[in-house]
Amino acid sequence: MRISFKVTRAGFDTNEDALICGVSDSEHYLTLARDAEGSKKDWGVHLEYDDQSNGDYNCVESCRLSRSELRVSLSRQLGRLAGIEGFDIVLALDDQSYEILRTGLVRVFRDIPEALELV
Repeated sequence: MRISFKVTRAGFDTNEDALICGVSDSEHYLTLARDAEGSKKDWGVHLEYDDQSNGDYNCVESCRLSRSELRVSLSRQLGRLAGIEGFDIVLALDDQSYEILRTGLVRVFRDIPEALELV
């Protein structure tokens, strides 16, 4: 089973410690985060959905971004989300927000380009 929802907001934030890329609507959010480039302790991609208990490192099998959709497939169960294989997120974003999301995902998946498909 996959979780589907529509988002109206996207963002990408950076600081000396982390890169945080995410999408949200009024009820749900999904973030993909990573230690900053050049970090000596990079734990990999961290995904979180709606709550910290539904988050973990290195659980993303693939991430596919098109102008209309973000599809994230999981490699294992995420938190309490038994039976959930991934997320199908409809993007209702303006062009600037979409480009911010695209740029953020490229940086989060910087050394694992095979996991990120941009179409």
